[in-house]
Amino acid sequence: MVGFKQISSRFDVRTSTACQLKIGNDIITPTSTIRNMGLYSDTTLSMDLQISHMSKIIIFQLQLIGQLRKYLDKMSTERLVHAVISSRLDYGNSLLFGLPSTSIKQIQRLQNTAARIIAQSPRSVHITPILKSLHWRPVKYRIQYKLLCLTFQAVKFDLPVYLSQILHQRSLPHPTHSQHQHRLDIPRSRTSTNGDRALSRCGPSLWNSLPADIRSLQSLDTFKKHLKTHLFLSYFN
Repeated sequence: MVGFKQISSRFDVRTSTACQLKIGNDIITPTSTIRNMGLYSDTTLSMDLQISHMSKIIIFQLQLIGQLRKYLDKMSTERLVHAVISSRLDYGNSLLFGLPSTSIKQIQRLQNTAARIIAQSPRSVHITPILKSLHWRPVKYRIQYKLLCLTFQAVKFDLPVYLSQILHQRSLPHPTHSQHQHRLDIPRSRTSTNGDRALSRCGPSLWNSLPADIRSLQSLDTFKKHLKTHLFLSYFN
């Protein structure tokens, strides 16, 4: 079955069933949800279906790991969680930027549960010290990390080209302080919901918030190392 997806605001209650495309003798009708590269999205880009689908899988996997925990040491458990849980939490997470806090908290609870399994900690113990001891950045900062890595590669290496073409260095007519160098232009968005989530806007916004010494780095590996430390300290300090 072939279909296409229309993007609209979550506040737009108008139906799009009347919109159809005719290609040759085929009639293509819009669909409310699509799956692309294993990620689900809907017409409003709320990512609710993706979060629900991911949560079901991770909860099931966490239950299995929890049953095995008494047979594993802490290091082996952490490696298992990284391979099975963290990789799934991070996959495609750049699409989650700008979602309501309720959606992010739903994903954060999954990470918290994984951390508690590793630490063998009850729910009564506050989660922040556990995450810090594991050197785990919360979900919100893992999303920012992914977006900033994409932005770095687009700015420094023009990779991929289609992203580098939408990111532009801010022009400085006169010499200025080093903290204002290596900044990007932040284009205006038509909407504060989906518009602010576009990489052309959120990428420069996050990039400009970084310290100048991190923005000036040229090596991707060095950038990742400093960025992880910066985001870690931004939350736990």
